[in-house]
Amino acid sequence: MELQEKSTLGKKHILFIIAAFCGYIVYAFLFNGFGTNAPVMMKYYSITSTQQGFIFTMQSIGALLMAIYLSLHGERYNKLFLSALGVLLFGAASLAVGFAPPYIALIMLVMVGGAGYSILDVMLNSMIPELYPKLKNTLLPILHAFFGTGALLIPLIITGMVDPDIPVTFTGPFLLIGGLGIGVAVLLYVAGRGVIADTPYSDMETVRKRVADNPAEIFKTGKAWAFLMAGFLYFTFQIGIISWLPSYCEEIGMDFGTSGRMLSAFFIGSLVMRFIGPLILKKLTARKAYILFSSLSGVAIAAALLFIDPTFMMIMLITGGFMQGSCVAFLFLMCTEAFPHRAASASSLVSIAVNVAAMSAPLWMGGIAEYAGGFLLPLLLVCASMVLSVVLVFLIGRREQA
Repeated sequence: MELQEKSTLGKKHILFIIAAFCGYIVYAFLFNGFGTNAPVMMKYYSITSTQQGFIFTMQSIGALLMAIYLSLHGERYNKLFLSALGVLLFGAASLAVGFAPPYIALIMLVMVGGAGYSILDVMLNSMIPELYPKLKNTLLPILHAFFGTGALLIPLIITGMVDPDIPVTFTGPFLLIGGLGIGVAVLLYVAGRGVIADTPYSDMETVRKRVADNPAEIFKTGKAWAFLMAGFLYFTFQIGIISWLPSYCEEIGMDFGTSGRMLSAFFIGSLVMRFIGPLILKKLTARKAYILFSSLSGVAIAAALLFIDPTFMMIMLITGGFMQGSCVAFLFLMCTEAFPHRAASASSLVSIAVNVAAMSAPLWMGGIAEYAGGFLLPLLLVCASMVLSVVLVFLIGRREQA
């Protein structure tokens, strides 16, 4: 069933879309908050960069387990209400982190938070193409633009709220994120109730009958695994930059505030691209756009790392962020277009990819940095990962054409 046959939305659906966008902003706050906060958290907990990377790993284990489950069974649930539950889970987990629990409790809480944002990610990115097929090329890039907005703002919020000389102040941003998350969860639930009568989810019995057979259907195709690997390589690049760029900047002599602003420069470029992504999709397919802009992004970020003049670095980070800004939306579009009858499973491919990358990249990068004496080598390695992702997407397209 396709809800939106026209290219316009009623007031109730506009409210739902706004609530979804707000959920994505708070998701971005939590997902990207640990990177900027990493130096202060390491001081507070007296831990190494490898142990800090383990926090990312545990968050991603929770997200990955949920994404795998939803890849098989996500079609069976009411996506409107499950989205609200996801925001509630990661909001509550962030609020608890804000009370500075012991390190062991902290990693358990970030697992819960990861599971929550994985629910939101899979549900929204599969729901929008189902409910608004005529508007998906506009709504999906803009949805990810709001993620970019949150990613841009959170380093500024953290550097404004956190005093690196008072390590316990790392908790302030997590309390803020938790309160916002719980509030948005309520808004998303209310907005979902307002539109449910217009959606397939008003008759869940019929939906469940339609998807009862063969829940692992798409995983029997090589194309699904190829998309999964391409996504993993891309997110290794993105998450590696998010996680350790501020630490690299401090390593080469920048202060805490300047290091956070360098990450914000990356997100400024990303944000601009995400808002103009719908215009690009009028000229290029998602695959061609991904190949072009991902290639340029990898080159720009490598240049920023190698030529460390602060002004040049900021320009290259803005450029690199811009070039890769809509690549996540391009990945979701490629996957859901390849498997339109299994939208939740298809969007789960991207969610699984991001969480496998988030589970592994910060950890191995932190380990290499300890033994290599700095973060330059691991950051250059993730740039190479981006290039490999481009090659794989190119080969997928060539095989489809053949």
